[in-house]
Amino acid sequence: MSNIMIRQVTIFSKLFFIKLSDLMLLMAMEPDYRVCPHCGAIGCCRPHGRYTRWLIYILNGIREQQIIYVKRVKCKSCKRTHALLADVLIPYSSYSLRFILHVLREYYCKNCTAEALCLRYSIAISTFYAWKGLFVKHANLWLPVLERIFKVSIQSLDYFDNIPKLPSSFFQRYGFSFLQSRKTSHCGRSP
Repeated sequence: MSNIMIRQVTIFSKLFFIKLSDLMLLMAMEPDYRVCPHCGAIGCCRPHGRYTRWLIYILNGIREQQIIYVKRVKCKSCKRTHALLADVLIPYSSYSLRFILHVLREYYCKNCTAEALCLRYSIAISTFYAWKGLFVKHANLWLPVLERIFKVSIQSLDYFDNIPKLPSSFFQRYGFSFLQSRKTSHCGRSP
């Protein structure tokens, strides 16, 4: 029996101007597990416990960390279990998406060297360079999709009304989360 994650949509637009911390966004999240991502059954997923994990996030420019609970559901139809993950979480990583993007933003804005950033935020230099490589790789996957949508037609504008769903859309399209390094498949697809 394999585990599949169900991505929960949270606020993603204007990422760096959101006044709520990642922890507050997680606490405000309403789990939505109406459709099983594996078999597509509607209304078959039921609460199935929770597990703990660390969340490392940025708050007022400072690294914070907290143990959080991730809710799980089990589909009565296919008997698979799924973790309910908010978009601020990256599967198999303690670091929040916004934390990683904050570090990369500082680096690309030439505010700091990689070594200074790693020291300031207590991360390994190899972790930083892994994030940088994943960012380039995943951005190169997603940017052409957005460019095509923008150029296609006025109907494309409907898609932009759903910009907060971009992390979930990325997951749906590629089967892994933006900046997720672990190579797992989603619904039988390989990344």
